[in-house]
Amino acid sequence: MSEFAGPVRNSVPVRLDWVDTAKGFCMILVVLMHVVAGFEVSLERTNWIDPFIDWAKLFRMPGFFLLSGLFVSRLVERDWPEFLDRKIAPFVYFYLLWLAINCVLKFPTWGDGDIGTLLGAYALGLVQPFGILWFIYLLAVFFAVTKLIRYHPLATWLAAAALALVPVETGWLLVDRFAEYYVFFLSGALFASKIFAMADWVRSNRGAALLFWLAWVAVTAFLTSLGGYAAIYETPGAALILGHAGALGIITLSVFLAGRVGWLDYCGRNSLPIYLAFFIPMALTRVLLIKSGLSFDAGEVSLLLTVVCVIVPLAVHKLLAGTPLAFLFERPRAFRIAPRRAASERAVASGRETVSAGVSAGVNAPAGR
Repeated sequence: MSEFAGPVRNSVPVRLDWVDTAKGFCMILVVLMHVVAGFEVSLERTNWIDPFIDWAKLFRMPGFFLLSGLFVSRLVERDWPEFLDRKIAPFVYFYLLWLAINCVLKFPTWGDGDIGTLLGAYALGLVQPFGILWFIYLLAVFFAVTKLIRYHPLATWLAAAALALVPVETGWLLVDRFAEYYVFFLSGALFASKIFAMADWVRSNRGAALLFWLAWVAVTAFLTSLGGYAAIYETPGAALILGHAGALGIITLSVFLAGRVGWLDYCGRNSLPIYLAFFIPMALTRVLLIKSGLSFDAGEVSLLLTVVCVIVPLAVHKLLAGTPLAFLFERPRAFRIAPRRAASERAVASGRETVSAGVSAGVNAPAGR
């Protein structure tokens, strides 16, 4: 009997409001991090937002992966065709599609472009996750591994925790990120019932939960100020402990905010379209600003550009829905592996699987440490 089987699968609603809130918050942090990093590289100077970015690294990706694993138990016991269709094929489809888009934009074949370079970059991306798309690549791997080890999850968790105790730097992104983050995904899957119980406790004990949350903010901000994220990452066990604490901190904040900030919940429900496409307005706007020669505060512009990079993909996603270009953000029926079992699920799918279904549908988003 799998240790994943239990009450979580049947007692938890298909969507939880705080999960959408948490995803939306983390997604915005991901965009902000990439925007700030892009300006720093281009302008060759630091940004006053850097201390916040460093602090957010403690929980942004651990939180995303833990949230991504919360609902694994719903399907982990299903047969392989259905599991592949529901939890792995969507990531494979969108990774291959957007890998092609990224390669074409980065290695254009028009003008002096070299078709060999383009094809070589795409081929390399099949084994070495490309750019910001590494998150999608890793999620497919995480779901597959979790299915394979479903009868021994606790032993696997201990092994994953051991891998995460010290930094793994092989230069091979798949290996390094797997060692760094799989433990958080597996924690979400294995301890989901306890996490849901904690969220219920926060909802019922807001005063006490707020004190714990403020203490977490103070302690982690102090630790980050001592030497930055790099010092924490290089301290054996620190990233593992603080990553889990940070994920719970994000969940606590999200329970406080759930249903109160509609636009944040909307970002969470549509996090993958944001993740897939935000780099396009980010890169274009940054190039235009730098070439304009205008003097600007990189921090203020980073905040404004983050807003743009969130809004534009959401608007494009909405505009393309139901059009021939919908395949950019939706997986067409032709790319399905097996029909879903329940008629109600088929009705929701309506011939296409909307990628914005979010964590509870097993499709998530972001990137960057």
